[in-house]
Amino acid sequence: MVHIIHGLPAGMEAAAAALYWEAFGAKLGKLLGPAERAERFFAETINHSSIFAAVEGSTLLGIAAFKDGEDGFCSAGLQDMLRHYGLGALWKMIPLSMLERSAPEATLQMDGICVSAAARGKGVGSALLKALYAHGKAEGLSFVTLDVIDTNPRAKALYEAQGFVAISVESTSILRPLLDFSEATKMRRPL
Repeated sequence: MVHIIHGLPAGMEAAAAALYWEAFGAKLGKLLGPAERAERFFAETINHSSIFAAVEGSTLLGIAAFKDGEDGFCSAGLQDMLRHYGLGALWKMIPLSMLERSAPEATLQMDGICVSAAARGKGVGSALLKALYAHGKAEGLSFVTLDVIDTNPRAKALYEAQGFVAISVESTSILRPLLDFSEATKMRRPL
């Protein structure tokens, strides 16, 4: 039986980092890769409280991250970046900061949803989204927002089916060679 838990259970950091990298590695690969380094970085800097985890027994099936204050899935600062990427972290910080999103007032900002290949199509993603919606309502928020990139039309279709509507589109412009996508669509859904 699948359980949705607020907070990533201890000991599941490596599994969560691997899921996150599987979902977002194409987007972040040139900035945070290779995979082994990125997964280690994320495993050590996960913001446990900003995650809903889908767990079956001792297996992590999926995660949904949201902005918890300033931090989302990852709570890394400059010291963490330097520890994992050395002085190369300094040039990475600028494009990474340009990807950061803050939630408008009364809004829950999603920071990624990932479901393991074995659990896809079994309602895990929908259950994680429902947990995010319930959390936002409990916090007295009115909307949930997310950004979806143009190279992920399946995700956009899922969000539209969940009631999200596009509210703006932002070009990656000069960051395109680093990100491997051209634009991101901001989507919003009432809670």
